[in-house]
Amino acid sequence: MGDVRRVGLVAGVELVRDWRSRESFPVEGQVGLRVCRKMAELGVLTRPIGNVIVLMPPFCSTREQVAKMVWGLREAIASLAER
Repeated sequence: MGDVRRVGLVAGVELVRDWRSRESFPVEGQVGLRVCRKMAELGVLTRPIGNVIVLMPPFCSTREQVAKMVWGLREAIASLAER
């Protein structure tokens, strides 16, 4: 992750090749889309904007539901990093 930006409950998680230099992944690699697809397999629906994963839970979300979103993002990134 290169950066996490947040306003209220809306968060954008930027995916980068190297967090130290913040070198971006090429858009053609569709890293954001691949992470979102893996998250969907884990039961968390979201969407990418390029290589930024957008998390927008409803205000009525429980702590457990928000924790599942964060867990799904972590697991999706980890599973793709292993490849």
